[in-house]
Amino acid sequence: MNRKIVKNTFFLSASQILARGIGFLYTIFLARFLGVYDFGIYSFTLAFINPFMQVADFGVERYVLRDLSREPQKAMNYLSNLLPLRLFLAVGALLLAITTSVILRQPLAQIGYLVAFGLMLIPYSLLFLFLSYFNSQEKMHYYALVNVAQILLTAVLGVIFALLKGGLLAILSAYPLANLSILLYFVFNCQRWQIPIGWKIDWKFWKKSLAESWVFAALLITAVFYLRLATIMTGLLKGPEATGLYSSAAKFIEAMILIPQSLALALFPLSSKLILEDKSKLKAIYKKGLTVLFLFSLPFSLVMILGPKIIISLAYGQEYLSAVPVFRILGIVVIFFFVNSLAGNIIQNSDKVKRFLPFALVNFLIQLVLTLILIPRYSILGAAWAVVGGEVAGLVINNWFVYEILTERNLLNKDISRKAAI
Repeated sequence: MNRKIVKNTFFLSASQILARGIGFLYTIFLARFLGVYDFGIYSFTLAFINPFMQVADFGVERYVLRDLSREPQKAMNYLSNLLPLRLFLAVGALLLAITTSVILRQPLAQIGYLVAFGLMLIPYSLLFLFLSYFNSQEKMHYYALVNVAQILLTAVLGVIFALLKGGLLAILSAYPLANLSILLYFVFNCQRWQIPIGWKIDWKFWKKSLAESWVFAALLITAVFYLRLATIMTGLLKGPEATGLYSSAAKFIEAMILIPQSLALALFPLSSKLILEDKSKLKAIYKKGLTVLFLFSLPFSLVMILGPKIIISLAYGQEYLSAVPVFRILGIVVIFFFVNSLAGNIIQNSDKVKRFLPFALVNFLIQLVLTLILIPRYSILGAAWAVVGGEVAGLVINNWFVYEILTERNLLNKDISRKAAI
């Protein structure tokens, strides 16, 4: 089991590093090609749509991963029913994103950019249904390969569209085109890979699935909005130029955070089993995971704190030097992002996941209030410090809740023993 965890973590981490490396180079190209203002529009568009990816998923990916890790024989029934459900959810998420942009009175051009990028919700949602099946079988090399293929194909198409002077609309359309291409490849190879897929509309199954997955959805939607909140609020309160400067630093964080997320995903199936069978062992694994993630975070944090001028000059150019203080502040955040990434495994696999939702919302509201207070006064520096405040609150909230989950059985056993002794 330990070898399998190491193998899956290696595949996922290697793919994330490679994918983020490609994505980083692509981001540098776009930042230089577009300039601060248009890069701000581009960054705001991605940050705005990303949370709706979780609306399209509606917690189904984690639901499949949890249940099929325990009962793999149900794969055919799950996937056949969830394929049409995912399609309907993706279309609904796209419509909700467009409606939200209209309510927020976004300019017509910005709504057009949101639609161009948002179309990726449909192929992306269906593709990750296949990947959640493979992840439940702990065959995570498929997920790893798709990580790389997605960004590589997107970057190739995006660079071609940019050089052909297709404009920002064409560049954003590279995302849905890349995801559609990979989805079609999976569809054509279903039989060869023995994916038990079909098409079945079972309203009772859908109702049951959504009743169980909505909590995952609420947590993931909150988490993704939380992660992109500073960028979105900077865009809404300060405009594209400030968003472009803040995003130049935030993109580094987004690249780094997928490394601890790889370890978390690799441990998810094991956590699902151990939380039912052996909480003591899970507690030991969690502590080791926290230590590893903390140590991993230090070099990334130091690079962000000590070398922002060099990073900006080499990566983005002189136009982005105003973002140097933001890099240093977000260098502190790196440590918290790494350490905080593991708690979700325990919480989402526990029977107390619904109880955690109000705490997750409190964490989100803390950062939202901080952005509303700090961004109008301190602009991009305020956005960065708001993220620090949110992560500190998250560290306390998440680990307190994980402690309650992992010690519950021990407390129960002690109580039973005490009563027996009496």
